[in-house]
Amino acid sequence: MDQKFCVQLNELLVTTYRAIHVIEETMLSDLSNESLSIREMHIIEAIGSSDLDPHLRAQGRTITEIAQMQGISAPSVTVAVKKLERKGYVCKSRGKDDGRRIYVRLTDLGRRADISHRYFHRQMVHAVARAMPESDRAALIDGLEVLNEFFQDKADELTQKADDAGKNAARPGDGHSPAGKEVRPV
Repeated sequence: MDQKFCVQLNELLVTTYRAIHVIEETMLSDLSNESLSIREMHIIEAIGSSDLDPHLRAQGRTITEIAQMQGISAPSVTVAVKKLERKGYVCKSRGKDDGRRIYVRLTDLGRRADISHRYFHRQMVHAVARAMPESDRAALIDGLEVLNEFFQDKADELTQKADDAGKNAARPGDGHSPAGKEVRPV
């Protein structure tokens, strides 16, 4: 493999990720008076995507749906939703058909944050497109599709390993440690 290419690719991936992260953090800080994290904003975005469907907008999204959309655990989403509720960005309600189901919807403040965040992303993408010669755009998309597929496959693989490890973890009284080694009573 071409060492020079690998070094350059690594540098570009790292610096691009950092730059996007800094830009997004700065935008969020300005938007929310430093009250939202990037993860919280992406949860707002997942909930806000239900606004595109009138039925979903009235109902909202479940914790499980949000977790699946974000690729994170339901308990992590539950904690984030509680914080977002305290901050006034979301509200929760019980399902009309099934009172055990909890639905999360955006408040007006959450909707404004979601709209602003989506606008930020549109502006960023348009700025990149304007700065790039049209003849390079197809190559960029092709390269990003390859990168996206590679990283998505890797993320899926790691998620599966973590899920498998969790399923194989010891349960109280099963005689095995979390590492899968037999535990002998003293």
